[in-house]
Amino acid sequence: MKPTREGKRFLLATFLISVAAANTGNNLIYLILAMMLAILIISIAVLKINMRGLVPIFSAAQPIFAKGSVILKVSLSNRKRLIPSYSIRINPPEEIEGYGIVPRVSPLSQSSADVDSVFKKRGVYRYEDFSLSSSFPFILFRKNIRIRTEGEIIVYPEIKEIDESIPEILVSEYDSIIARRGAGDEFLMIRDFRYGDSMRRIQWKASAKAGKLMVKETGVDEPRLLTIILDNIKPLDSETFEKAVSFAASLADKFIRVGFFVRLMTCKRLVPFGSGQEHLFKILDVLALIHEEDTWECPMLQEMQGTGVLILKSEDSSLKKAVPMCSMVVYASDL
Repeated sequence: MKPTREGKRFLLATFLISVAAANTGNNLIYLILAMMLAILIISIAVLKINMRGLVPIFSAAQPIFAKGSVILKVSLSNRKRLIPSYSIRINPPEEIEGYGIVPRVSPLSQSSADVDSVFKKRGVYRYEDFSLSSSFPFILFRKNIRIRTEGEIIVYPEIKEIDESIPEILVSEYDSIIARRGAGDEFLMIRDFRYGDSMRRIQWKASAKAGKLMVKETGVDEPRLLTIILDNIKPLDSETFEKAVSFAASLADKFIRVGFFVRLMTCKRLVPFGSGQEHLFKILDVLALIHEEDTWECPMLQEMQGTGVLILKSEDSSLKKAVPMCSMVVYASDL
């Protein structure tokens, strides 16, 4: 519990009144001093009672991305049997902008507040990082309590518009692939099974003869594959690395939305080819928590399929050996 700016002034005034009362012996000044001391005692006692028995419950109706505004809903329960709580403020940690106010919580009930928040960085935020505070009833003191609620919030990397950064991939490479293919269910050939092929197309007789999975190729568009290789090898410049992670997330979001099968490679982590919203969040889960590693240990680097985009932190990166295998190289320092 700490005095507010108004509380410091009130304490100073109380001290001056006490000095005046001691010097003059005036009963009226003693009466004023007693009243001021009573206000201080009542303020501290009521504030302590006001903050007891409060339990918050957090929820977010949508995925949370760094530097994006999101409404964080907080339900505040009051477990006191007879006494309501007033003017409760919900305070996020320093990495989050915004706060919420709950004007009143009745006894044995709950009230909700919407906290319009902006998460400055990706990562994991624990509910224990939040706090509750109040200066009720006289704004002389502010009491702050840490939240003892288990749980966490995952904040995904910032998603940016990247059309201008990848025109050669969007315009040239896959326009030609789409143009070559036929239409409908016209039979073309039997070929090896590849990432992204439907299990319904597997030709079991041909697979048994060949000793490997074979699929029926029709006139529909073949799966479009994109491999994202993210440089997260030490040494790490935090600002440049965050740009690289954001670009990788934006790239995955962009290409999955237009129907690509996307794979993510990082140091010691691999997310295989996949498509759809669920697969996008598998990639985002990795990127939300990714950090620097000592050495590159991904075994799939030599097995490139489809288009590869290599995201390097700088031209000195040890991953420059992968440049010949990729269709595009992006330096995060230039983003």
